[in-house]
Amino acid sequence: MVARIALVIWPIRCKLSSKFDWLTSASMPHVVTENCINCKHTHCAVVCPLVAFHEGANFLVIDPRECLDCGDCALECPVSAIVLDRRVPKDQRAFIQLNAELATIWPSISVKKVPPPDREEWDEVPGKLKFLER
Repeated sequence: MVARIALVIWPIRCKLSSKFDWLTSASMPHVVTENCINCKHTHCAVVCPLVAFHEGANFLVIDPRECLDCGDCALECPVSAIVLDRRVPKDQRAFIQLNAELATIWPSISVKKVPPPDREEWDEVPGKLKFLER
């Protein structure tokens, strides 16, 4: 029952969000953070109902204008790189703006791809922002 209601509400929220971008432009429900760099699993992009994910060479971002805050992506991320905007650690708050900026440049993604072969070596490595390929 809940799933059916969600399927009805998502398209309505999508239509409304595009008409009222000015209401949501200051916040982003979910943010891809540092741990995605060089890990780049795509489980999150597959479950996103609105194709809010965008792909760079070694990182994924969420378009703040498209995210519905459903949370499916965060549940699917095997490295816990996706968090609510209000829960982004202080040392990673730059990723809020970075997601918004790169989503306008990078192509959208909605399919699962093979992650980098060395992804496990990069999991939980601090200071990965310097390795981000724009």
